[in-house]
Amino acid sequence: MGVRRMERVLQALADPTRRRILDLLAQSDLAAGEIARHFPDISRPAVSQHLAVLREAGLVRERREGRRRIYRLEPEPLRELWEGWLSHYQRFWDDRLAGLKRLVESEDWRGEGEQTDGGSGIPTDRRGS
Repeated sequence: MGVRRMERVLQALADPTRRRILDLLAQSDLAAGEIARHFPDISRPAVSQHLAVLREAGLVRERREGRRRIYRLEPEPLRELWEGWLSHYQRFWDDRLAGLKRLVESEDWRGEGEQTDGGSGIPTDRRGS
């Protein structure tokens, strides 16, 4: 993926409304009006602008059926973004998750002297018993 295309994809993904539109389209193709109904606080022209940004970034494809415009998710730019840039950073969160898992599994997680309830690992307060 070229730098300009990656920038367009990242800019498109930066907006929460556009991410929500992509979530809707991940479930099924939808007409512009059907998408707009999911955003009652946003004008239909504003939703159309969001769709235009997503289309220009290559994240959605538009087809016409009579007067309706039907939108479909195009996952290829997301895959390219993952393979080309984000996967490089995966090792950072893999290392972080491995560290958290070790912490949770260690005795230090519960603190000194805490007792757990019946082997569940959940600390209990026995002072009031």
